[in-house]
Amino acid sequence: MKTIAERLKEAMDRIDISQAELVKRTGINKGALSSYLSGRYAPKQKAIFELAKALHVSEAWLLGYDVPSERDESMYQSADIGYMRIPLYPPICCGNGGFADDDVIEYVPVPSKGLSDPSRYFCQIADGDSMKDAGIDDGDLLVFEKTSSVYNGMIGAFCVDENEAMCKKYTEVNGMIILQPMNSDYDPIPVDPLNEHFRCVGKLKKSIKNFND
Repeated sequence: MKTIAERLKEAMDRIDISQAELVKRTGINKGALSSYLSGRYAPKQKAIFELAKALHVSEAWLLGYDVPSERDESMYQSADIGYMRIPLYPPICCGNGGFADDDVIEYVPVPSKGLSDPSRYFCQIADGDSMKDAGIDDGDLLVFEKTSSVYNGMIGAFCVDENEAMCKKYTEVNGMIILQPMNSDYDPIPVDPLNEHFRCVGKLKKSIKNFND
């Protein structure tokens, strides 16, 4: 796997762009860009997005993954639909109830309607049919807004003891938290509010059908 610094230099060489011009296009200051190119520091999510956009490469490729460098957004461009790219994370979250930048699988384009700053969101792929009665099917792309709490009745992403992020409906009953599947074939998951390993990591903003097809 190549480093971000290596991919950044390669992308700049491809289009023969100077550091000064890349600073101008991205708004990233010269000192930070120099640090990224030297490998001293790795750019955070928002900087990765701006760099990939300016260099016409995919975020996943820029991060060093063995994927095509082209940006896969033709579906939205051809339909003249506004879009943004946000990080796709695996189902496992960190012990502090969040996700690390190193865990990004790729940055995927999603319709931008109803969304704001891309750094406020993340996405995961639905696994299974426990939320089918909420219109969420296996393989759907779920877009979440980062938050540490949700209101009663909201659908969100939650980490419990094993740190696997799950999409469920949040309910409160007699002082207990219930993570409610939206499919009668599955049992509700009771959670003690005092459980220090329980975390809310996001609230559902939208789902995109059949992402894996």
